[in-house]
Amino acid sequence: MRHLLTALPLLFICTACTAEPAATPDTAPDTQPVASQPDAPLTQPQTQPDAAQSQPDDGSAEDWLQRIEGAAAEVKTLTADLRYDRNQLLLGDEQRRFGTLIYQTGPPPRFAIHFDRLITDGHPSRPDLWYLYDGRWLLKRDHEYKTAVRYQLVPDDEEAGEAMELGEGPFPIPLNLKKDRVLARFDVVLVPLTEEDPANSIHLKLTPRPEIETDLTGIDLWFDRETLLPVEASTLDDSETQTIVRLTETKANVTLPDQSFDTALPTDPGWQTDENRIASSDDGVSPESPQKSTD
Repeated sequence: MRHLLTALPLLFICTACTAEPAATPDTAPDTQPVASQPDAPLTQPQTQPDAAQSQPDDGSAEDWLQRIEGAAAEVKTLTADLRYDRNQLLLGDEQRRFGTLIYQTGPPPRFAIHFDRLITDGHPSRPDLWYLYDGRWLLKRDHEYKTAVRYQLVPDDEEAGEAMELGEGPFPIPLNLKKDRVLARFDVVLVPLTEEDPANSIHLKLTPRPEIETDLTGIDLWFDRETLLPVEASTLDDSETQTIVRLTETKANVTLPDQSFDTALPTDPGWQTDENRIASSDDGVSPESPQKSTD
């Protein structure tokens, strides 16, 4: 699954931008877009202008992972406003996207992310872009260009997938963190907070173990100290590309609209669609061969 995900035309690789907002057709999930916000420089989120935060000595990294896993077990659904930064540090390229996230633990875990605002090197635009995952299919649906591509991540003859491993999916958001899985893949330390960190949070730094195959050189995670819900996640890869995801207005265990995770390709006139299906063991079709259709 990892090589499929890294091959996708995901938002941080080649997502299109638009100058005007595009209308959302009836097929779009019924979630509320993020309201427009004033343009801001692409920096780490600012916290309250207090003195440097201190990290109480109230547990080890493993203790916090255990607490976070326990809290996550109580979460069935989650919604949040989302800010996504992607910065190519060597080239100085910066992108910041705003949108919304909805998530359901399942099984199988499912999510929908809608981006409706983009700032690229200081220039704002209004995309209308969706990423939806239903446990088997990942759909990218771009309403401005009327293009949709979906990728099968689990074959038809297998059960719908579990949550994507941290560091393998398109977004580094630890929504279903498992202590044992994390420790099997990463060395984890508890980091003292600074003025730049989200207020009232805990900061965990994850370094991939040598035997783990990944392009990432490090992951930083912040969780709210009281709710233990994720607040921020930052990754850095070996090409010096940094991603930062910040969640605000997070709500757990809310009722989600019907059709929130519909990964079907649009059938309205004018859409260009593409499907990449994994062959089952007796299909006679090579894995990952695309099945295309164009309206």
